[in-house]
Amino acid sequence: MRSVNFVDQGASRYLIGNVEPYDQKNEMFKRPFWDPEMRDLGEKFYFTAIEPREKPGYRLSDISAINASWRLEREFALGVRGGRTGFYAWDWDGKFGYPRVPSGLKIKIDDPRTNTRRVKKAAVLFGASLAGICKLDRRWIYSPAYLLTPEGGKTDANVVPEEFKYAIAIAVEMNYDAIRCSPAGPASIATGLGYSKMAFTAGLLAQYIRGLGYQAIPCGNDTACSIPIAIDAGLGEIARNGLLITPQYGPRVRLAKVLTDLPLIPDKPIEFGVRDFCLICEQCAKKCPSKSIMFGAPTDKPHNISNREGVMTWHINAETCLNFWADNHTDCSNCIRTCPFNKPPGLLHDGIRWGINNAPWLNKLFLWGDDVFGYGKKGDSARFWMLDTGSSML
Repeated sequence: MRSVNFVDQGASRYLIGNVEPYDQKNEMFKRPFWDPEMRDLGEKFYFTAIEPREKPGYRLSDISAINASWRLEREFALGVRGGRTGFYAWDWDGKFGYPRVPSGLKIKIDDPRTNTRRVKKAAVLFGASLAGICKLDRRWIYSPAYLLTPEGGKTDANVVPEEFKYAIAIAVEMNYDAIRCSPAGPASIATGLGYSKMAFTAGLLAQYIRGLGYQAIPCGNDTACSIPIAIDAGLGEIARNGLLITPQYGPRVRLAKVLTDLPLIPDKPIEFGVRDFCLICEQCAKKCPSKSIMFGAPTDKPHNISNREGVMTWHINAETCLNFWADNHTDCSNCIRTCPFNKPPGLLHDGIRWGINNAPWLNKLFLWGDDVFGYGKKGDSARFWMLDTGSSML
């Protein structure tokens, strides 16, 4: 029995009227670099040294692991700063390092379905937990983009050539046990590792497509909005916590994408009961330490310029959210940890997901069971680091 429904509209179903491309400088992580009202917050979040504490989740061992988890993103991709370099580079010199083959070769597009299957297979092979394809809706491309440089932020026209007709959305699962420890160190490790895996997977997939003789732009948080692209590509729905909810992992994923001119077959967008469940759930709003998540029904009224106008959704107050991150000295994933969709796949959890989509009158029962079994409770950061029983050789 099917646990998702295919629908005709993707992210455009959340729009009210004409929506213009988003100016990326209004993104909360960018505002401290140009908005005078956000400079003190930026100093506290970006530039204040963290003193480790003798508290599980905040010890030097936790801080070191967080630092290590981000290494590939920070040193070889820089997607959070604007991308376009390393694993997120837009260009390729056309040379094969190994094995060496002549440059300039190009596959024949006799059957786009075959190429679609191969691209999805390659995405999973390179590290994607989920991969979907959509036609590129150019409303989701940042216009302009905002790049962070050693000298500060700068605006970029962000011109993605018209021949890039398709987007491949990539979701990378984050570790369930680590996210359970939010807002402490292990959850931040899962986040950093997710960003590093995003860069690795998208960069390799783009290189694969280039080797077929087509163009590819790998992106993390840069270049275009990831969530609407993922919705268009059939990976999930938007939720109260402002995140993509996937049928397989809930919101416990990081998103990347590859834009390309390789002809592909788009996937259908999906629905599986997220909106109706979010209307009665409100767990993420109740457990948000900064009170940044809305209660009640979706609205098209933004909190501030970091929300996109013309979108009927649950808008997140990114200003108060980032302020908590700065005070906590690490990021927060409580809205992921407490989401009832955040469960590892399994017979019981898959059955409940089926029920949410096909028997929504049982949603209150499902929510009651989530509370009874304590799924959203904070995990023990000290216990997280204990060796499991499979590590007896150490």
